[in-house]
Formats: sequence, structure tokens, C-alpha cells
Amino acid sequence: MPKSIKDNLISQLGLDDLPQEKKIELMMKWGDIVQKDIIMRVLKELPENNKVELDRLLAAKGENFKEIYKFLEGKMPNLDDIVKEEIEKFREEIKDSAKKLGI
Repeated sequence: MPKSIKDNLISQLGLDDLPQEKKIELMMKWGDIVQKDIIMRVLKELPENNKVELDRLLAAKGENFKEIYKFLEGKMPNLDDIVKEEIEKFREEIKDSAKKLGI
């Protein structure tokens, strides 16, 4: 999740006064959650034959995220839209939860 989105979300939730280390901790957790949501959605939408190819790529390239992203872009032309949608969905969930908590 881009830093500007995380910073904006922190401001929207009224958490600007948190110590910087706590803000960073929150941003890291939020980024992990969004990343997992994106991965789950990609795996759900990726055709089965491409999943096999992705497994091979992951085994061969491991942590080369640029190559993996490039592969996924080639297989899923709407990948950028998926990323944006999942980020926005997460933002709305966080804002809704904050409202319920009275933040």
C-alpha cells in the first residue's frame, strides 16, 4: 500500500498524534493485510493453468517480486484495478471499524 494512502488513512482516523514508531507499525500491518487480500483475489481469479505456471515461477524466482508481478500483469490485464480495489476496500473496512469504535 503506498505511503501516501497509509498516511491519509492515519489522518482520517485521527491518529496523527501517535508516535512515529506506532504509525510505522500500523502501516506495516495494514500493508501485510492488503497484500494478503490482493494475493487471495489474484489466486481466485487466475485461471488454473496459470496457477501451475505461477507455482513454477515462484519456485524458480522466489522473492523476485518484479518478475512475479510482470508475470501476473501478463496473465491478468486488470491487475492494477484489482490492487486499487483491494486497497480501497481495506480503507473502507478500517474507516467503518473506526466509526463503530467511536474513533
